Amino acid sequence: MVRKLNVAVAQLGPIARSETRGQVVVRLIEMMKEAKARNAEFVVFPETALTTFFPRWFMTDEDELDSFFETEMPNAATKPLFETAAALGVGFCLGYAEIAFEGNVKHHYNTLVLVNRAGAIAGKYRKVHLPGHKEHEPQRPFQHLEKRYFEPGNLGFPVYGIDGASMGMFICNDRRWPETWRVMGLKGAELICGGFNTPTHNPLFPNTTTSTPFITCSQCKPAPTRTAFGPPPPPRRDSRKAACFSGILASSRRPAKSSPCRRRSRMK
Repeated sequence: MVRKLNVAVAQLGPIARSETRGQVVVRLIEMMKEAKARNAEFVVFPETALTTFFPRWFMTDEDELDSFFETEMPNAATKPLFETAAALGVGFCLGYAEIAFEGNVKHHYNTLVLVNRAGAIAGKYRKVHLPGHKEHEPQRPFQHLEKRYFEPGNLGFPVYGIDGASMGMFICNDRRWPETWRVMGLKGAELICGGFNTPTHNPLFPNTTTSTPFITCSQCKPAPTRTAFGPPPPPRRDSRKAACFSGILASSRRPAKSSPCRRRSRMK
């Protein structure tokens, strides 16, 4: 049986270090409302969507680092987003930095959650393939310290049933590895949602700046997927994207507007 699901890919853009979670959530809610107005039933938000992309900075103070993480989801800051989703009847996928206590040990993960149309969390994924470096590299004008601030995810590549569809998730660098797609494909994923936070400029290798968007799209195309990318981001280091993939359609066309882009996914 063929079903149709309208999916919005919400391109959040840069978040300043001074912005609060409350301010960011207001932006997310406005995009969700716009997506609903365009008949979307599900919205995909980017990686670490609630704060600036803090791995750009070298930090040694644990309290400062932990201030970018969430200890529960939803929490006081994000509850309005979940309430809006339930009121609109729209599901979503949200990326954030997670602190989890497992066996009385504190862990730091780069996480996505799937939320159904009732505003309840239906699934969770923790980023497995962490890019970047672990130690401070002072020669860099900005850092990429994901290996320092996060641990590899311990949930594998799960697939969840949500609102009549089988969905999986990945985060950014996970897209480069075949097991990401293979495992979820073998588990019957019909839709795979991903959040990105990929720089458009690498000052150590400036010749790659113009090729980064092309490489990102090329990496996704060989998989049995449909890609939905938003408009080119502004020329800044904090470039946030979201994407949604299914095994039915194939497209990498960029929409003309900078609002959430909507795609219709056909699932068997």
